[in-house]
Amino acid sequence: MMPRSALLATTTCCLALLAPAVPAAPAAPAAGEVVVLRAEVGLLGPRDEAGRQRFSPGTLLPLRDGQEFAWRLVVKTNKPFVRVREELTLPAEPRTWGDPEPDIRRRTTPDGRTAITEWRLAPVDGVLQSAWTVTTGDPPGTWVLKLKVEDQPERVFRLQAR
Repeated sequence: MMPRSALLATTTCCLALLAPAVPAAPAAPAAGEVVVLRAEVGLLGPRDEAGRQRFSPGTLLPLRDGQEFAWRLVVKTNKPFVRVREELTLPAEPRTWGDPEPDIRRRTTPDGRTAITEWRLAPVDGVLQSAWTVTTGDPPGTWVLKLKVEDQPERVFRLQAR
């Protein structure tokens, strides 16, 4: 399992909703407030000439070396940075979790099955996003991704890796 930078280029494709949307937020959030408007997970395709990647929402994750997948949150906030906590739990310990980038704080649980990443992200056009890359030795089965943004309710996704 290899992490990808949490700050990815904005994709140009249409996005389908995978998790229930939170009702529309007021016109302007209160100072320091973060409202999650939409949450989704899916696959990333190859980069185009401009360096963008197509995001295809879905929960089926092919276990192909190099396959990238991402989560995306559309948020409304006036904060320049947002606290994000991500937990990715696999059905068995992977061969590697990869090396975290210097600005990302990551730890794994004693059983090696869960990577917990905490960092502060700057919304880009109202979007928070992070990606991972599948590597040889990643286990098949149900992968559970939990996202916690500031004090918002936790979002949970289940991916079927095969």
